Amino acid sequence: MEIKSLITPIGAFNSFYVNSLLAKLVYINKRSSSCPPDLTLQKMIDKFFSNSELKNFPKYYLQGTPFQLSVWKALTKIPKGHTESYSSLAYKIGLPGAARAVGTACKLNPIPLLIPCHRVIKQDGSIGEFALGKANKKYLLKMESK
Repeated sequence: MEIKSLITPIGAFNSFYVNSLLAKLVYINKRSSSCPPDLTLQKMIDKFFSNSELKNFPKYYLQGTPFQLSVWKALTKIPKGHTESYSSLAYKIGLPGAARAVGTACKLNPIPLLIPCHRVIKQDGSIGEFALGKANKKYLLKMESK
């Protein structure tokens, strides 16, 4: 496994690769990392935070249950600047009663930012929880709405 680092406006991340495929993006809630920089992914993340459209995503290596994989795939279809409710996402993957399970799959998303779980909100329009913290979710949603 190869580990590299990224610096973003919300803090540093470590990127984990398996056989040159991005497997995990871990938020370390600091301003820097001791790992070598991930220059290729850093360029993509810089585009993401400049609110540019990302076109060339890195190849992923995702491990999860079939349910988690279906949720993560559905997350990638939520357009930038839009949100989707947990229950709406559950309905879209064919399991209308699974809103809480969708929330859990979002929490376990191994590649936040690139698999945009921050775009999922509660049915009542409130932002809900976020593995990287509510303040970061608010920041990301506000950034993408511009």
